Amino acid sequence: MIDVTHIPQARMGDEVVLIGHQGEATLTAEEIASRLGTINYEVVSELLARVPRVD
Repeated sequence: MIDVTHIPQARMGDEVVLIGHQGEATLTAEEIASRLGTINYEVVSELLARVPRVD
C-alpha cells in the first residue's frame, strides 16, 4: 500500500511508478530497501508477487 494522502491532486486510476523513472524523478529498489532496513531483492520479490504487470 502506498500513502498518497499528502498529494491532494492524486486520484484513483492515476499512474504510479513504484520503482524506476518518471519525469526527472528516480526511485530504485536499493533506495526503498535502505529506508525499510532490508535488501533490494526482498523489495522486488515482494512487489512481483502482489502487483499485476501492465505494459
